[in-house]
Amino acid sequence: MALELDLRKAHSSRVHGDIVAVLTWVNDARALVLIPAIRRDAGWYIVEESAAYLWNINAIDRAERDAALAHANRQAHIACGMLGIEPSTRNRARLIGIVTDVMPDLLRMPSAPGEEYLAGSIGQMLLRADGKAIAGEDIKVAKEGATYA
Repeated sequence: MALELDLRKAHSSRVHGDIVAVLTWVNDARALVLIPAIRRDAGWYIVEESAAYLWNINAIDRAERDAALAHANRQAHIACGMLGIEPSTRNRARLIGIVTDVMPDLLRMPSAPGEEYLAGSIGQMLLRADGKAIAGEDIKVAKEGATYA
């Protein structure tokens, strides 16, 4: 399966020391992308919105919290390997903290990136009542991405 990711359309990003947390869209779904800020040869780690609840170590129910902690610990170990950092307890806890801190923003971000338009407008649309303009809006042309047949 192909992966569609365009960081130029990212919703937001935060630097957490040597890790950059980017909220963006991956394959038209909200996602958190963890990127190493210093190590250029390391990979990236993606947490999609559909799997973000598995990282919720703050669950009220004890059984859910224990299961989430076990899952988050396993995934943080994998993420450490992808990001090129040592999978120590401290680094795993730091990654779990980053994901759980960013999770509310991930759930609140728009479900799709905003529409992009070409510079300038090709006209103006006016709404008139009794000959008086009461509202108006520029007509803009949307940017079309590359399309392949």
